[in-house]
Amino acid sequence: MRQVTIKSINFIDKQITIFFEQDWFQEDIGELSQSILKRIPDNEIKESTYGADREDIRFQWQHAAFMLNFDYYSQSCWISAHSEMDTPHIERIFNIITQSH
Repeated sequence: MRQVTIKSINFIDKQITIFFEQDWFQEDIGELSQSILKRIPDNEIKESTYGADREDIRFQWQHAAFMLNFDYYSQSCWISAHSEMDTPHIERIFNIITQSH
């Protein structure tokens, strides 16, 4: 994989959006997800779902569940809370990711 760097990380409407400097391919998602998840200490991947142009990774962090989502066609990447109960914790994830950015 060629080097793909993060351009910006934003917190909008209770979700974290991640933009990359370069376009990426679906086969890059494994490395992209690792580079994002390594910024979140002690996370635990629970499930990965693969689609035609989309991949979702459900992970747990501090007793809350989140989804790391990738959509290849729109070049979109975002993290959202898995449920309403987990939503209050999403801003803490944002703070952790941006501190290590």
